[in-house]
Amino acid sequence: MKPKACYEQVPTEVLLPFLEELLNEGKSVNMTVTGNSMMPLLRDRMDSVVLKKPETVRKFDIVLYVQDRGKAILHRIVKCGPEGYMIVGDNQIALDGPIKPSQIKAVVPGFYRNGRYISCKTWWCRVYAFVWGYGRLFRRLLLPLVRFGGRIVKRMERLETKDEVDS
Repeated sequence: MKPKACYEQVPTEVLLPFLEELLNEGKSVNMTVTGNSMMPLLRDRMDSVVLKKPETVRKFDIVLYVQDRGKAILHRIVKCGPEGYMIVGDNQIALDGPIKPSQIKAVVPGFYRNGRYISCKTWWCRVYAFVWGYGRLFRRLLLPLVRFGGRIVKRMERLETKDEVDS
């Protein structure tokens, strides 16, 4: 059967061994985001993430981890402890965990939106991760502010691009 889009979803049990092999070879992997758990930062089937083998993981990093059931999940670390990491999607409130370091397969250094690479180390991504990580219980109230901030960032980027073209 031919896929309806230019990509086809691959079951986790087929994907993970191949993904781990590529990451262990030091390669990065670009994957399209599916699902809404990381909204509003990562959009379902519109954005793609770059995955790299984690050397170290820190609070507020976006990681790909494997649940005990074998399902691969892309979420953000919001708490680090001796028993493991507590992880949650940006569009969720309930924490997953503790997640053992061995369950974390990849870290996201950046993502692509509309063909443009955005590093997770940009100032606005760091502010977003800090506010969203600590404001987990207030996300429903914070969402309108984040959308407003996103519009301001887009306008600033457009102005910078326009200034570069004009000069």
